[in-house]
Amino acid sequence: MRLTLIIFACLVILSIVLFSQPVFAGKAGVGVLNVPPEYRATRIIQAENLIKVYLVISDYNSWRDIYQVDLLLKNNDAVVAQFRFKQYESTISYDEIDLFKEIKGDDYLLRESCSVSRSPSKETVDDRCLLYITFAFTPIPYCTRMEVSTYDRGGLSATTSIDYPVEGSARNEKLIVPFWTGSPVEVSPDLINVIAVSVAFTTTAVLIVKRREVT
Repeated sequence: MRLTLIIFACLVILSIVLFSQPVFAGKAGVGVLNVPPEYRATRIIQAENLIKVYLVISDYNSWRDIYQVDLLLKNNDAVVAQFRFKQYESTISYDEIDLFKEIKGDDYLLRESCSVSRSPSKETVDDRCLLYITFAFTPIPYCTRMEVSTYDRGGLSATTSIDYPVEGSARNEKLIVPFWTGSPVEVSPDLINVIAVSVAFTTTAVLIVKRREVT
């Protein structure tokens, strides 16, 4: 009787292990020690009123291990805009929410044009590791550099910098960059017009005075 109970208990434990393995395997990823994410590719496409940043991010613990991706747009060291992609609500959740949001900025992010996709197959390790993310936004004036930071569930992160494509970017008449600060400052468009008119009148007056002095 005792031997029968031992055999039965062993069979129950073995059944639990066998049936739970696919579930845990799907959430644990490839099954290696936690390693930071890597950037496989970055690509920027610029149109007249649209910029798209394509990112291919790899995590050898599986793309399921990638929790959050931040895209910071900077003027020198000052952050002028920040976008965020969240794959999950929290680091302990496995329900994909695929949320794009603008943390800082002036409604630059075009959420309807942002996208995310995962590795289409699972034949190799690489096929289980790739996450494809696209950020789409309107041109941001006076921005010179992008910085991408990716975070995984275990707290590891990876950061890379990308030159911002300033050529062809639309000028924002509400922003100026004083040479003594190097950071954009929002002003009224009317103020710029008043300054331009004042400079024109002053220049004209100086020319008239000089002409009278000559004559």
